[in-house]
Amino acid sequence: MDKNTTNLDKKAISYAAPLSSVVSLLPIRKPDASCIQRSNGIVSITTTPRNGQWAYGKIPRMFLLYVQTLIREGSPMVDAANKTVHLDDTFSAFCEHSGIPVNGRREQVTQMLENLGGTVIQVTNWFENENGKTVHDAINILVADHTHICFDRNSKEYLKGSYIRFSEPMWNILNENPVPLSREIAFNLGNSARALDIYQWLARRTYYIGKPVTIPWDNLQIQFDSAETPPHKFRERFKKALRLVQDNWSELRVEVSPDGVKVYPCRKSLESKHRATKGIPMMKSPTQPTKASVKPNGNPF
Repeated sequence: MDKNTTNLDKKAISYAAPLSSVVSLLPIRKPDASCIQRSNGIVSITTTPRNGQWAYGKIPRMFLLYVQTLIREGSPMVDAANKTVHLDDTFSAFCEHSGIPVNGRREQVTQMLENLGGTVIQVTNWFENENGKTVHDAINILVADHTHICFDRNSKEYLKGSYIRFSEPMWNILNENPVPLSREIAFNLGNSARALDIYQWLARRTYYIGKPVTIPWDNLQIQFDSAETPPHKFRERFKKALRLVQDNWSELRVEVSPDGVKVYPCRKSLESKHRATKGIPMMKSPTQPTKASVKPNGNPF
């Protein structure tokens, strides 16, 4: 399996699952609860950890972006027939390519990925049937059928390599038409889980809108945070994370008011003139998205 890497241009693309751009799937911090609930329009999710072992914060978010990108780019690290994604041979290489800060926290990263594999996400869609009655369709999604994460060269388990075999429903979600993101921006926001969630949401939202749209604070809170969080605290944290996104996506046009956040049509983040000081590393892939599969503005969905 070819795991060599190369530095591509600074317009390298990462990909996110559409569901994660609609609602925040994972908590920012470790919750003091058995599950979390988030909603956006007709979509509602309930996320539940296995045995209280939560996946939260920046690590699982950056990992899911990494996995989605490997799948989209047809990386040789992806065994599609077995719904399995293999990881880099070394911890440092994995962190470099996924954008996860190393900081000597190998055990923490390993545990967080294992926790993610055991997470169950229930997705509910509410809609009206032909009789005008409100009904819902729900599916329970176990993230992974099997995880094997070992970056310790002194362990016998290291010889098996690190990989995650996703469940069929989760694999289907990962293979849906993804939301393209600037890899540069995603990596720059990698220390803020909240900013990553907001960026994914705005990347999709700004693509679809043709005129300004105001999203009330109440709606944003049930989409991104817990109802138990005091509203003033949520707004303060949201605005701080939003400023991080604006700092990295200079063309983003949003206005914050007492009523909510007003989002304007703007230049897509893939077209942003913002540039980092160094290239963004990525796995060599046998295939890359072709011009025929991408819309003129670089957004394929």
